[in-house]
Parts: sequence; C-alpha cells; structure tokens
Amino acid sequence: MKRIIAVILAIILILPALASAAGDDQAAAPLTVIEQLYQGEYQQVFDQSTADVQAALGSADSLAGLWVQIAQVYGAYQGITAAAAQEQDGSTVAQITCAHTAADITYTVVLNSGGLLSGLTVSNVVQKVAESTADTSQFVTEAITLRAGEADETQGILTLPLGNGPFPAVIMMQGSGASDMNETAYGIAIFRDIAENLALAGVASIRYDKYTYVHADLLTNSFTVQEEYMIDAGDALALLQADSRIGDIYLLGHSLGAMLIPRVMQTLGAEHFTGGVMLDGTPLPLWEIQYHQNLEVIATLDESDREASQAMIDAELAKLETMPDMTDEELQNSLFFGISAWYQMDLMSVDAAQTAIAVQKPLFITQGGKDWQVTPADGLDAWREALGDSLAASYHLYPDMTHMLCDLEGEPACNTSDYQAGSTVSLALTRDIAAWILGE
Repeated sequence: MKRIIAVILAIILILPALASAAGDDQAAAPLTVIEQLYQGEYQQVFDQSTADVQAALGSADSLAGLWVQIAQVYGAYQGITAAAAQEQDGSTVAQITCAHTAADITYTVVLNSGGLLSGLTVSNVVQKVAESTADTSQFVTEAITLRAGEADETQGILTLPLGNGPFPAVIMMQGSGASDMNETAYGIAIFRDIAENLALAGVASIRYDKYTYVHADLLTNSFTVQEEYMIDAGDALALLQADSRIGDIYLLGHSLGAMLIPRVMQTLGAEHFTGGVMLDGTPLPLWEIQYHQNLEVIATLDESDREASQAMIDAELAKLETMPDMTDEELQNSLFFGISAWYQMDLMSVDAAQTAIAVQKPLFITQGGKDWQVTPADGLDAWREALGDSLAASYHLYPDMTHMLCDLEGEPACNTSDYQAGSTVSLALTRDIAAWILGE
C-alpha cells in the first residue's frame, strides 16, 4: 500500500561490469544530458535520442512527467555530485550521481557512437534520512540477528528503556514492498522514530530488515505472507520471549503490516500476544485498496483520458472472477493490479476483521486524516464497521497525519510531495500508543 513510484526511463541494454575508467572529457556529453533534463530541456533530449528511446518514451512530455515524479519522490534537485564514464563497444556509458533533498540518485546514461541517447536508467537511489532527534542517552539499543548463520540471516535492532524491566515490547511489521528495519521511505525513518519514542515512554521494541528487502534472491514466484512476514515475526517473538527484560508482547504493524496483525497472531499463537497496534491499515483486501487508489487517480485525469484508463481498470477488475479457476502455476505467473495473482489470492484467503474477532486480542487502531493511500473510509471507518462490538478496540483519528505517520500542514496534494524528507513520526501518535500499552 505504500505507492512508491519506480522511475525507469528506458532500459535499452543491460550492461556487464564496466571496463576502464575514463577522463572527465568522456563524461561531458552524458553530463550535458542530465543537466538538460534538470533544466527542463526535455524536447532537446528527446530529439537527441535514438529511435528506440523515442519509441519507448512516446514524446518529450513523458520525460517531463518522469522528472516531475522524481522531484515529488526525492525532493528538490541540489546538483551533480559525481560523474564517471567508460567506453564499451563503441558506446559511452556514464554513471552520474545527483543530489536531491531526500536522496542521492545515480543515473546510468548511455550514448551511442553517434552521440545519441540510447539508454537512461535510475541505477541506484540512496535515501537521506534526518538524524534522530531523540536523546539517545535515555534508552538502549542492541543489535540483534534473526537466524544467525543461516542463509537468510537477518539483522535488526532491539530498543529498550533504561532500567531492568520487564518492559512491554512491540514487534514491528512494515507495509508492503521491500523495506529496511527503519521502514525508511521518502527520507522518513518511520520505525526508528516509533521505536525511540516508545523507549522514552517505557516500551521496548524489535525491528528488523524485511525478508523481501534482504532475501529477495531466496524467494520464488510462489512466495506469500508466510515468507514475507511470518518467518521474521516468529523468530522475533522467540527472541523476546527468551529475554528476561521483556514482559507483555504486542504486534505493531503499519499499512499492510497492520492488516496482517490478526493473521500473524492466529498463525503464531494468539496466546503469545497481549494486543496489536494497527497503524493506517485496512480490513479490505489489498486489491480493493489499489482499485480505489486507481479510481482517485482517474478522477484527476483530463476527460479525454478517463475512458481509456477506466477501461484498463475495469479489465483488471474482471480478472477477479477468473482467478479462483486458475491453476497454481497460472496464478504464480499472472498479475492482478500489478502484484502476483498468487500473492493476492493468499491475502484474500484470510478475512482480517473476522480473524481479529476470532483471536480476541485488544487492538489500538489509528488513521491519518490526510492519508490518501488508505483513506479513513477504507481504514478506521471500515475497521469500526467490521469489528463492531466484537472485541476491545480503541480507535484514534489524527486529523493532520499522512500515511507516513507524519503531520502535514495545509491541504494534502494527494501525491508523494506530501511526504517531506526529514519529517518525523507524530509524537502524539507514539505517546498514545505507549499510554495504551502501559494502561495509562
């Protein structure tokens, strides 16, 4: 549910390790291409591209749109910080790094022997995260390892309040997609902020790199929630249970991780958990949230583009009727709203709200009023309606909070420009979570 835009301009060729280094003169022409793009000279770059690149882009407007997305996701452009070029098979291949407020982006620029642009990709992104504002002398952090020595060994951090404990603790589960232990996104270290502020309030936590972030090479097209969430959560639970400094254990999930809390509790054993903290999640299937997101996007398009876009979404929705009759192999090799149909079917196989009712654990459910990825209607309101009075649930709406759990001044733009690099998670949110866990 974290809608991160993948910026890939045109992958014309896949390059092996580059050969000999070149002087500054060889990087001059690729540097000019990047400078022109940042100066808004899209038509000039388009005109100086090969026919293949022009066909892939369609028009200079596509370049303009992509550069708008880059600015939205990574913040304002600050300048070129590094450039190196090599010659390969008659082409000039350059690696050019540009600084933005939220990240350093490295582009691979390929010019053919005639000097025309034949390839342009975003080859690396290093996100910038603001330094923690918490007083680190007021809590303890310890490096932990899940499955030490195994092929899928995973690193994490245990954050503890000062003292001997036992402290209540939360196991943190990220949203959809690959994510590091801090759930870093758009220059915001979401789980770091939550962990440190909870520790200051007397609550411990464990966070770790997500399985799909560090072990994508071990996954097949048949992976499901089991590999993506259950393995790590189970091992984190065992680690906490073996630590005498830890008392009651809670699950804390963000976005898709929030939706999965009841399922993880049921699978690992509800008796091991005291409750769950669900941040900007939903009881609706993932595909339904994606469908709603697409409808919102279509509503913003020019009228001339809406019909074709709606037809594409309707065609995707029609797959829902055929998927139950597909074989496992067909599901694993098909996409449904851009995600493996096999994975989507696995998610749909468990009703989040009914599972929450079955496990009967108290829940702290939150929603941001300025969240356009999972709206209050699809999140907080949907949970309230689905759960009713069937279990102890505490509902909290934070009017200015976005999907990244940060407060936003003014009206949201309803795109990734709402996520400002260096923002920190709402203090009101973390204080309320701690108070609920501590029974205050």
